[in-house]
Amino acid sequence: MCHCIYYFQIVSASQAGDIQFLDIRNQSEAYLTIDAHRGSLTAFAIHRHAPLVASNSAKQLIKVFNTEGEQLDTIRYSPNFMARKVGSATSLAFHPYQILLAAGSTDACVSIYADEVDA
Repeated sequence: MCHCIYYFQIVSASQAGDIQFLDIRNQSEAYLTIDAHRGSLTAFAIHRHAPLVASNSAKQLIKVFNTEGEQLDTIRYSPNFMARKVGSATSLAFHPYQILLAAGSTDACVSIYADEVDA
């Protein structure tokens, strides 16, 4: 289980696959629960300044949500003749100031994902 503090929020992710947002001023119950993955959450990260959270499942599926629970993106293994099989991410981390997400995997590789920018 991972707990991160975001202003007056605590964001908690469990291996069961849910992400919960709690307000420390009202400790009665979570005000938002995201069912991100079904029983296979392996990694979780929250951006320090942007309203973003990311989670990974054992099925090689990274999901990115905003702090209102809306799923913004899905990153998955895409088989093609140039791609190699990437190990399941065991760690996720956002860059502290930019919209960059790093995913470390069991095969000692790190992948960096960036937000698409319109040119």
